[in-house]
Amino acid sequence: MTRFSILVLTLTAAGVCLAGCGPRDDAGPHTTYWRVLAAKREGAVVIYANTQRAAPMVEGFRRRYPDIDVQYQNVTSNEIQRRVVGETRTDRPRADLVWSSAMDIQIKLINDGYASTYRSSEVSALPSWANWRNQGYGVSAEPVVFAYNSRDLPASRVPRSHSDLLRLLRRHPADYRTKLTTFDAETSGIGFLYLSADVQIYPDAWALTTAIGDSDPGLYRTGGEMFEAVSSGRHPLAYNITLSHAEVWSLRDPNIVHVVPDDYYLAISRVAFINKTAAHPNAARLFLDYMLSLEGQRLLAKGHIMPVRTDITSEAARNDARVRPIRVGPALLANHDQQTRLHQLNAWRTAMGRPVQP
Repeated sequence: MTRFSILVLTLTAAGVCLAGCGPRDDAGPHTTYWRVLAAKREGAVVIYANTQRAAPMVEGFRRRYPDIDVQYQNVTSNEIQRRVVGETRTDRPRADLVWSSAMDIQIKLINDGYASTYRSSEVSALPSWANWRNQGYGVSAEPVVFAYNSRDLPASRVPRSHSDLLRLLRRHPADYRTKLTTFDAETSGIGFLYLSADVQIYPDAWALTTAIGDSDPGLYRTGGEMFEAVSSGRHPLAYNITLSHAEVWSLRDPNIVHVVPDDYYLAISRVAFINKTAAHPNAARLFLDYMLSLEGQRLLAKGHIMPVRTDITSEAARNDARVRPIRVGPALLANHDQQTRLHQLNAWRTAMGRPVQP
């Protein structure tokens, strides 16, 4: 090799270091220079997600990486699963990154081989329960709470815990007739997730489910439908809704108030993974890193999606004895065991007065 060639290589390496190793905004992702360069060359990233509240974070990514076209598609969790499976089978994958609040569905897709392995540059800032095999990443930590319409439900009739709700429903059934709303566990992926988690944590979960069923509740597939039911006063008390939903609802209707249960509350996470057959894998890795970065997490919080990073959440929140995080991992696969699922759904159907399935 000539001295000139060595000089050129040395200057090129120095240029790379200046571009990738120099002063940087530490709030952004710590993705390597080469990964960023490869993502820019791919020029696009396709995302399937089931939330509209990620807009501030998506716009932040676009500002930081204007060369990458973000194609963000908002669909339901069940539709995400159908698309990922169907498109892979027909060899026409579309999603590069898959992101959903239906944790059990996401874990099933990962376990079935639809995810690629990538150790995010931000992994050290995550709680241990938010990463499974460097394939599934919990991007948020969202408390599951009660919400009510203060115009239509007196404070004296608002439950402060799961056991309190069970007591009120048993002692004053007429007062709560048609007053409750919750997710339909049969048609809503997130509804079934909440049901199965409550059953594992709360000894009287089935008694409470039966009491809710006896109250003639409103059962809905989406949070938007539940908001309309609570805001209109048709069903002024919502059981099992994320705090982020409740906060957004209160911005639209100041009469809506949330209650963090005194006995325990679930914390769910919106799980993201990179599609194993992604057409833009480096852009997907960069987008995942950005979601988990300080900047991305702060922008998610602007959209009322609670951050998961341990250096953002307060010490009080991290040490709250009431919180029961749903771990991103294989325990969620039990929700897809056909016998287990059928048993739980039939118990739920019985509680809601619906016919069981054989």
